[in-house]
Amino acid sequence: MNVVSQAALSRYDHRLPYRKIADRFEQLHGLELSGASAWHATERAARAGRCEYEQIRRQIQQAAIVHVDETGIKRNGEQAWLWTFRTSEHTLYAVRESRGSAVPAEVLGEDFAGTIICDGWTAYPAFSSNLQRCWAHLLREAEDVASDYGEAEPVYRYLKQMFVGLQSWLETDPSTRQRAQMHRSCQNGLRSLVERSVTDEAVATLLGKIEGGIDHWLTFVGEPAVSPTNNAAENALREPVVLRKIIGTLRNDRGMFVHETILSLLATWRQQGRNPYEELRRVVNNNEMLSRDHAVPAVETSG
Repeated sequence: MNVVSQAALSRYDHRLPYRKIADRFEQLHGLELSGASAWHATERAARAGRCEYEQIRRQIQQAAIVHVDETGIKRNGEQAWLWTFRTSEHTLYAVRESRGSAVPAEVLGEDFAGTIICDGWTAYPAFSSNLQRCWAHLLREAEDVASDYGEAEPVYRYLKQMFVGLQSWLETDPSTRQRAQMHRSCQNGLRSLVERSVTDEAVATLLGKIEGGIDHWLTFVGEPAVSPTNNAAENALREPVVLRKIIGTLRNDRGMFVHETILSLLATWRQQGRNPYEELRRVVNNNEMLSRDHAVPAVETSG
């Protein structure tokens, strides 16, 4: 159990190539392993933890609020996508060849009723109308455009003042009625903003993006538990992005399976304050015990 758990942690915690994992076992424990054996041990850990992976998925499917984001990853040299679905207590990663709305539909379920916090990618409104678009993305983009085009400066100032003002106002714990009134007022303000006449194409594009998400920028005003930014999902992708630079391409479906499973287990356990090494030992040990319990008993023969 220790070898399997340590191999998985060495790969995903210490970011070691399988060859170096094998070297580490020999140096520290006098245990001779090949790089292939280290890979198989990590795959064994993933298979042992897959039931817990599915439990995490079921918990996220029932959540009221889910942060979702995706980033590119290579599968056998071809473009694929690593998706993350994150709540306050669970993180799930899913490697898929698609970046479309079929992925959140598959992971969250067609009848998902919660609110999705996301960026402006078209897959999200194609899947659900219960969205909160990320203000961090919006403000960064508006600031970048304003740095190059004077016409965008008042747009950026207006957005920043609205966001900062709303943050301060929400700290006063307004009533449901006050929230609804503020939502209407701010939405009317955004509608007036996007109707202004501009000549620079980049500024027009920015206004078009604001208009395209007009129904999803202010969800957080009416729903106290909803965050106005998708920082949680972006943070969840940082470690996989670092690993992507080290690992490079995933070779096949087995690599995708291991990658999404181990990443999900480690991230969720850390969110919950649990020890990843002890938890890996637990799931591997439980899987071994279950396998023994279901083993076909030997048939005695007389001879």
